[in-house]
Amino acid sequence: MDAAEIDETPWDAPEDWARAGEAERIAEWGEVLAGERAKLRKRLDTLDHRLANTLRILALSPGRPFVEQLLRLYRAAHQSNAGSPTGPRLLASLLAEAQSLDDLLPALSYDGGQLWDELRACLFHEVLLRGVDAQEIYRRSGNIHFCAPWGGLAWLPDRLADMERGISAHLPRRHYNGGAGGCCPQMSSPVPLDAAARRAGAGHPVVDATTARLVEAIGGPPEQGGWGGHEVAVFATEQPVSPEALPAVVASLPMECLEGLGEDGRFTYAPCSLGEVWHLLFTTASHTAVYGGGVHGAYGRLNAWRSLAGLAGARPDADPDEVERVASACTWLRFEADSAWFHNEINDFGVVALTPDGRRIAVLAATDTD
Repeated sequence: MDAAEIDETPWDAPEDWARAGEAERIAEWGEVLAGERAKLRKRLDTLDHRLANTLRILALSPGRPFVEQLLRLYRAAHQSNAGSPTGPRLLASLLAEAQSLDDLLPALSYDGGQLWDELRACLFHEVLLRGVDAQEIYRRSGNIHFCAPWGGLAWLPDRLADMERGISAHLPRRHYNGGAGGCCPQMSSPVPLDAAARRAGAGHPVVDATTARLVEAIGGPPEQGGWGGHEVAVFATEQPVSPEALPAVVASLPMECLEGLGEDGRFTYAPCSLGEVWHLLFTTASHTAVYGGGVHGAYGRLNAWRSLAGLAGARPDADPDEVERVASACTWLRFEADSAWFHNEINDFGVVALTPDGRRIAVLAATDTD
């Protein structure tokens, strides 16, 4: 039975067959429908893949004509009631990678309602991350308000903070049929922690101060970025911890990622700058997952800022300036360990923040092997 014959079969035919006691005929009819559905699903998947590839080619082909035709196709895809197989986050990232600001103006300036709001908001931050000045974007595009309330993007600053500068060199490089997603930044100059230091660190009692809000905020980069697993913990210390004692205290924290490590297990650490921490959080969220595509530049930036705020202990309603100020005052540390939780195969890291008073330690551990 072909598709035309299926369409010609009355809707109430199975009811007539049921009244006639023809159970087998009803099941055979259902098998015909299931087979036709499978064929259509396979066909739709093929069409979605080809449409996504077409959008990608338009986005990565430099020049205003390609941008204009991409907008035309993006509109047509949504008008088909099926939506576009390429979402606004990826599309904005591809456009910002390949196009000049001048060629992006049709996309940045187009005020086409809700369909375009998220695309323009993402594109603004993608271009900003690539070093284009916000005031130049505003001036060239007619001062359109980009950051409609899509997932909190309006909260982000419209300038790059000092800690964000230089990220453009580490964004993914893509072409028509693939590209490099980038790697998690490696820990620089790691130092091994000896057994005596670990015993001393265990002498600092801590109290678990982790909340659901902090787990969501701090764990955003690996969660949204599609990593294999992560753990968040925040501790209050009974006595102030000095930056020098921090590695030893961290090694003895009651966390799953450090369980079973023992005095002889490898625990290495390295002090790091605020910029190194932000870079790590951004790449984790945006494009380094082995089994996921990440959330790309705009939402990668948002997740990095939110995670940084939670790690540093900023107030829940803090603005970006306050988050940057609070985070700048913290002591930052990266660590790796040979516990069973850390697979040490692809991407693994631990990042720690110690507040200036030495009374709060926040940890994010992540692994990209599940």
